[in-house]
Amino acid sequence: MIYFDLDNTLIDYNSSERKAIEFIFKEKYGLVLNNNQTDYWSKISRKYFDYYLSKQITFEEQGKNRFIKMLSYCGYVENEKIAMELFEEYQKQLENSWILFDDVVDMLHSLEGYRLGIISNGRSIQQRAKLSCTNIEKYFEIILISEETGFAKPSVDIFYEAVKQSGEKIDSVIYVGDNIKTDILPCEKIGMKCVLVDRNSICEKNICKIKNLY
Repeated sequence: MIYFDLDNTLIDYNSSERKAIEFIFKEKYGLVLNNNQTDYWSKISRKYFDYYLSKQITFEEQGKNRFIKMLSYCGYVENEKIAMELFEEYQKQLENSWILFDDVVDMLHSLEGYRLGIISNGRSIQQRAKLSCTNIEKYFEIILISEETGFAKPSVDIFYEAVKQSGEKIDSVIYVGDNIKTDILPCEKIGMKCVLVDRNSICEKNICKIKNLY
């Protein structure tokens, strides 16, 4: 059984995120975001989304807080109502921006006959929509999403659940992901085989890693 992470492993989430936030600020304020501003957005997005995954705040709160911080960073007045409206529009733009990495479809075709699955952090409705909109849902027998399981990576519990649902022994299960902290370390902790997708060749750890999926 081969499980995959979704965001930034199969789906180019960083590009989708950048495209969506640039659209919002250009349409709303006529502002063309610079690299520092888009980098700041990515930074606070990770911070508040982690708060959501650890159940410290709701999904709506993490979105609102991200836009409050971004408005302030870009020199605009902080306003909770406007921040929530911007987040709702941002979600719509994200849905129009989801794209697969170029190597994903060929890789999935090459694995025909293998049992495949997904282990992903996020909201069920959004993560499943990504699979549907990019036409790859059909390839996966088992789909595990943190909101549905009650466990979010890097908790080992979601990986144990993946092994359980596969019906296979843990040494027969492989996980492929892009993040050392949330994908690789928990697998190593429980003895699951894992592969790091290191598209930008930035990881110096002596682990099993690949630059491309195909």
